[in-house]
Amino acid sequence: MRNYPKTILISLAFSLPWLSPVFAQQAPDLPALMQRAVNKDMELANKQLDIEQTKNSKQSLSDAYLPRVSGMASYAYLNSSVNASLPASTFPILNIPIPALDGNFNMHNNTWLANVGVKALLFDGLKIGNYKKALTEKIKAQTVILENDRQDIISKVSETYDMLALLKQSRIVLDRSDKQLEAQTKIADKAFSYGLITKYERKKIEVARAQLQARLAEYDGKRNLVLKRLEQLTGVGIDTLKLIDNSLTPYLNITPGLDVQNRPEFAALDATDKAYNYQLKAKRNHLIPAVGAFGSASYMSLNNLVFQNKAGTLSPNTGDVKLQMNKLELFPTFIVGVGVKWDIFDGFESKHEIKKIKIELQQVRNKKEEAKELLSLGLIKANTEYSIASAQITAKAKEKEVSNDALTIAAKEYRNGLIKPADLITAIADSEKAELGYLETVFNQRRAAVEVNKAAGNLTIDKFK
Repeated sequence: MRNYPKTILISLAFSLPWLSPVFAQQAPDLPALMQRAVNKDMELANKQLDIEQTKNSKQSLSDAYLPRVSGMASYAYLNSSVNASLPASTFPILNIPIPALDGNFNMHNNTWLANVGVKALLFDGLKIGNYKKALTEKIKAQTVILENDRQDIISKVSETYDMLALLKQSRIVLDRSDKQLEAQTKIADKAFSYGLITKYERKKIEVARAQLQARLAEYDGKRNLVLKRLEQLTGVGIDTLKLIDNSLTPYLNITPGLDVQNRPEFAALDATDKAYNYQLKAKRNHLIPAVGAFGSASYMSLNNLVFQNKAGTLSPNTGDVKLQMNKLELFPTFIVGVGVKWDIFDGFESKHEIKKIKIELQQVRNKKEEAKELLSLGLIKANTEYSIASAQITAKAKEKEVSNDALTIAAKEYRNGLIKPADLITAIADSEKAELGYLETVFNQRRAAVEVNKAAGNLTIDKFK
């Protein structure tokens, strides 16, 4: 008896690894799906890469003050003909006589060159700093406007998720109608056997049930399509998404008095305005000179230098002449200096660029004014649609209650033979229509609530937690 608990524990230890995958798989909630969709979206990822490109451009401007070091090594063979006519002279200081030259000469040698040079920008004329500030504002604009894309993704996932709930609850309504028609079919069969109803009346129930089965098949097809859409948005497998068991409820978390000041467009346009101003400042400094420093260390070697006359003489009655040098080496040769560069006249290029920036800046400011009007109108429209949708929920709920009561009465009267099958079918159809209409109204109200938050720039994942 003492060994039984130990045996049970050993059995559980071996069985748990097999059971853990089953328990590990669970339906993701809506915020988790939204976050997955935001992380997966390729268009959003590409826009993030655009921001990285702009950051890289800003860094390259910062690197403009870093020194540029270059090296060069070369070999050359020189072979040249020289035509010279020079009078006789004397080499200075040493008083070495130099005979007259008159004729064609040939010179050839091997030349070796090596050089290391350094250049550095010391002062850019107040341009780089303004361009860096312009890129900083551009990064702000690019980053802020991403919020619009995130809100679009959140809205799409929310709509698809709610569509699953709508289809699930619609299926429940259709299944209930199917069971009611099935029960009434049995009653109709008995009534037909007793001659209480006609064959036509019996067939009407069969037709109504066949039509209902067609709607059930249509809803199944729609659900598979919605699951595929949600898989595409989030990257979560369909088998996992099938575990979702959500229901539609009215969305009541709308904050009253929302405005459009939180819209990403305003912050993006403000940053763009500042970026153009910094560009304008940079262009206006085009006449300020840039200052740079430079330096180099060089090595040069001439090997086997030969200077020989082809035809002609050094002086009258003088024979052929051949001068030869084994090696001439210059090392080290250092150069260090500072240079200043002015763009005194650039053919009005800067003038045209300044004018272009001014025009683009005015366009941005015009867009800001237009955005205020359009976005404010969009928020008013979204609030109106939300108010209408919320009011319709109350009306549709009442319609559903009345139609369900009417169906209950019709079912009792049909069993007592007080109404015909066609009347009962109509009551079932009216009840089904009212319930589906109520679900669709709740779905539309939730969509309207999302649009209100989106129009106010407040649509975040936290709103759905």
